[in-house]
Amino acid sequence: MGTKAQLTLTGRQRDEAGQETVIKSSFPADYYERDGSSCILYEEQSEDSGSVTRNAIKLKGSVLEMTRRGEIHSRMVFEAGQRHLTDYVTPYGTLRLEVLTETLELSRRRGGLDAALKYTLRLDGQFLSDCTLTLSINLLP
Repeated sequence: MGTKAQLTLTGRQRDEAGQETVIKSSFPADYYERDGSSCILYEEQSEDSGSVTRNAIKLKGSVLEMTRRGEIHSRMVFEAGQRHLTDYVTPYGTLRLEVLTETLELSRRRGGLDAALKYTLRLDGQFLSDCTLTLSINLLP
């Protein structure tokens, strides 16, 4: 059984026209630690369809992996200085994304952890957006 926690995600995307989009979300989550890795499990519900997407964030060493299963299905791997390909499956079709992680910073603290990443998304080799993602997990008593 995991520890109950509160997860806060803040994502920023800047497209080639310089338009920036910021999304901040907070979710109840379950937090697990095992063999030097951390796992955060949470669900989000689509405002449009009401469908539930199950999400997992795994942190091991200097790698962060985000998996989504539901209406949208993807597995994105973030590793500083590395390029990873992923299929981003939506109800409208599958997008082949390339994730180039510039930086990944992780800090553990009593009562939780924080992570910040900076990365670029490309679609079929073409620039899509520059992104940052910060996450904060606070363990609940």
